[in-house]
Amino acid sequence: MARKEKTSAPENNGPMTVDKTLCLHCGACVGTCPVNSIFLYETSLAFDEKCTQCGMCVRVCALGAIDYPPGHKLSRQG
Repeated sequence: MARKEKTSAPENNGPMTVDKTLCLHCGACVGTCPVNSIFLYETSLAFDEKCTQCGMCVRVCALGAIDYPPGHKLSRQG
């Protein structure tokens, strides 16, 4: 699947950031989260306080919509 170009700043969703312009709400991240910290809503994706920033959701997102928060050593945003 081709990656869409990012068109807006990612939204801070707690422990992780989500680019709403890239997220297709496919749910792949929800199924891969080992602590069940990701919640998929009709128009958004949210992480709760159980998130350990393990990165499973980042790796499974084919469109690159999920990232670590800015400033995190593994963030693609720098």
